[in-house]
Amino acid sequence: MRKNILFYSDCPFFAGCENMLVNFFQDEEFMRRYKVSFFYRYSGQYETGFRQRVTRGFRTVGLRLPDLSAIFDRISGLPPFLRLVVLAFCHVVLKHLFIIWDIVRLFLVFRKESVDILHVNNGGYPGAYSCTAAVIAARLCGIGRIVYVVNNIAHSHRPAWRWPDIPYDMIVTRAVSLFVTGSSYAKGMLVNALKLDPVKTVNIFNGIQPRGVTETREQTLRRLGVSEGRILVGVVAVLERRKGHAVLIEAMRMLKEEMPAGGLPLVLIEGEGVELEALKRLVHDGGLQGNVRFLGSEGNVFNFMNAVDIMVLPSIGQEDFPNVVLEAMSLGKPVIASTIAGIPEQIDHMNDGILVEPGSAVSLAHAIRSVATDGDLRQSLGARAGQKFTHAFSARTSVRNYELLYEKLLAQGERA
Repeated sequence: MRKNILFYSDCPFFAGCENMLVNFFQDEEFMRRYKVSFFYRYSGQYETGFRQRVTRGFRTVGLRLPDLSAIFDRISGLPPFLRLVVLAFCHVVLKHLFIIWDIVRLFLVFRKESVDILHVNNGGYPGAYSCTAAVIAARLCGIGRIVYVVNNIAHSHRPAWRWPDIPYDMIVTRAVSLFVTGSSYAKGMLVNALKLDPVKTVNIFNGIQPRGVTETREQTLRRLGVSEGRILVGVVAVLERRKGHAVLIEAMRMLKEEMPAGGLPLVLIEGEGVELEALKRLVHDGGLQGNVRFLGSEGNVFNFMNAVDIMVLPSIGQEDFPNVVLEAMSLGKPVIASTIAGIPEQIDHMNDGILVEPGSAVSLAHAIRSVATDGDLRQSLGARAGQKFTHAFSARTSVRNYELLYEKLLAQGERA
């Protein structure tokens, strides 16, 4: 008889931390092997993203649960003091009321289900507080096997805003059967943050299922208005400070002074975000208008990545195991990325990509120049990146590793 696995997730939109869910739900073998249900906090934006990525029909339930982030979005225009008062009220009072509401709501839902394993997918830790509620509700319902996936770096209890979470964390760490992280780095941070027994944590590399390339390189470049003849450097990342676009622009300013006229690569930046205007000013101030372009959001980033020669991820913080690195590797593209979080577990320096010091425009400029001016290096890095992806980071490989984890839990019997 097939075992029942209930997935639960909470994210404002269908972000990168949801990609492993796509791998599960689109995997023929996995969906035959288990009886799968998916519960999630409903929002129109999440629903749209989910339906675009998951085409298989199976049981899904969108739950309307209260959301603190919606309140935070609405108070951005308040005077600073009043905004601080509202934020304090939200964290000290309202958050706990919402968690209690979520526990009751999810308990009423879960108790009607036959669940062998609850798989909680969270963007970080503590991340979405309804994930905490899901664990507590599941245990109250007698669900004994809980897998909790943390898709980013966990926050410790050092900052004062985390202190009220300590009782919840104690309950969650006792109730969860196994925590899963996408990188060994994230695993270590989670163990330290929650004072976990390392045997309760496991690292499973995230995998991706590459989306189809629907345009030729020439078609993509023509659509973007980009001429042939220059080395193209691509960036796919939300325009936030943590992604390090400003470091890349500074690196390009340095290269403009060092490289011969006409030899400078063209940087194409895909994505949208709050830093757009500030980044445009940096491009203008550096005289880089002809060397750095902002493209906005591409409907199919695989078409974009397929058209460029080099992919760069110059992040300076808040990363774990970025999907964009794996996506570029799946297309056989050389990747230059920062040595933060789990990225060094994705890239073997100078073998299948290049690692640079985070925040160092000098290091980044040197790496870009090396790869842009050496066709043999670009070809060898890209070829080995493609080979590594197939061996270590495919969707089937990752899903299979989760299947082995599930079977181990099921064989052990329910927790006492």
